[in-house]
Amino acid sequence: MIDALISASTRSRNAVLVRGHGRRGTRSTYRTDECPVVDAATRHIDYAPPIPGDVPLLMRELVEWWQAAAAAELPGPVRAGLLAHRFVSIHPFNDGNGRTARALATAELWRSGYDMRGFLSLEEHYTADLQAYYDSLQMGLPVNYYEGRHDPDHTRWLAYFMSTMAKAADSLRLQAVALHDPANRPTPPWERLRRVQQQLLTRLMVRGLNEKPENLGFTPSDMVEWFGVSSTTAREWLDKWRDDGFVQPSKPGAQRVRLYLLADPWAKLLKDALVSATVKQG
Repeated sequence: MIDALISASTRSRNAVLVRGHGRRGTRSTYRTDECPVVDAATRHIDYAPPIPGDVPLLMRELVEWWQAAAAAELPGPVRAGLLAHRFVSIHPFNDGNGRTARALATAELWRSGYDMRGFLSLEEHYTADLQAYYDSLQMGLPVNYYEGRHDPDHTRWLAYFMSTMAKAADSLRLQAVALHDPANRPTPPWERLRRVQQQLLTRLMVRGLNEKPENLGFTPSDMVEWFGVSSTTAREWLDKWRDDGFVQPSKPGAQRVRLYLLADPWAKLLKDALVSATVKQG
């Protein structure tokens, strides 16, 4: 029965991924022993699940409910919350019931269109306040499954489940806003250049795209043509840019520089941009 739930709920994802040291390649069977949930500190029984002999029938009924038209008419978050609570109440395995219930809820949200590209995570919000999570699961009901847990009023649990979902969605929204906040973006290196230097990078970018990518040298005459300045002004700019580490002579030590290149950091930046642009065009 659990196969039907998992395979149908995760059809769009194809699998439930196991990270870390979890079991792989094995399939758990329904428990054959009593499996009470015991408080680790007090050793009191917090929950007594149904007897092992009832587990297969209860799981079959859960799958039938989940596949029925009545469940399909429920909003996705309500259906996911009910699926998780009913599953963990049946407690079909000796171990991992809570993790499996949370995985089923997440898978059902994905199936209902609440995937948020895989970034929707309820787990971290559960672990932030485990007591609230456990109290909401218990809903103040009797310890024994057969004393009202088989068909309870799920209002308290659903209110908690959907408020947690809302918190997770809002947290994701705030992260997305922060990522797109200009104040949090690193300043591109060319932003600290003068406007005319940025324009030179653009001219060389165009040359690299239209001609050979390695043809990134330029002359004082190019400067005169591109920027409409005198040859004297062009050389004054180039001398200053050489001192600032923006450009360098193609032949260091030459008496009269006829060809300039970008200094190494800027040359690398331009070449990386050319490679990226070429890949996109290809």
